[in-house]
Amino acid sequence: MKYFLMETNEKNRIPYNINKNRAIDIRMLTKEGINKLKMWNVVEMEIPMEVFFPDLLCRPFVMVSDIIMQTIMMYDPEVTYRGIKLWHRETGINASYFIPFLDEIECLSEQTQYNAAGNRIIRTILSRKKIGDAAVFRIKGYDKNCIVGRLDFLESILRRGSRGIRLEEVEVD
Repeated sequence: MKYFLMETNEKNRIPYNINKNRAIDIRMLTKEGINKLKMWNVVEMEIPMEVFFPDLLCRPFVMVSDIIMQTIMMYDPEVTYRGIKLWHRETGINASYFIPFLDEIECLSEQTQYNAAGNRIIRTILSRKKIGDAAVFRIKGYDKNCIVGRLDFLESILRRGSRGIRLEEVEVD
């Protein structure tokens, strides 16, 4: 089965400076800290002149649209999440997202290649044994704030009209 890194396509005019009011303590975005977050949170943001709200935002933390959240729930009904309302104070423009608390799997293969300093991954290779049957997850210890999706999961969100996502296939040993 094929797997893909899912990231926000930065070529779009997306919201920035998300959580400028520090409504969400990023340290609490763990499975242990979820109980300290309200079910819905209002977070301020800045927006460019013609803003585009993609279905996946990766900064400052992973946020997904209703389309992706419903699909995640189909593949993993036990996933916990919190709602987030992005809000621009001056214009009142807002958008609703969800923060999914996905499993973090330590699944980087020993064949993964790093730069000379050993602090940046050049070629990502995942271990099939460690992934198991997970359809969507995060890579534990990975320096990018993105998620990994199995091909059938990606097909599901793309059929539902998901937009603004950049995909990069990763190798599996």
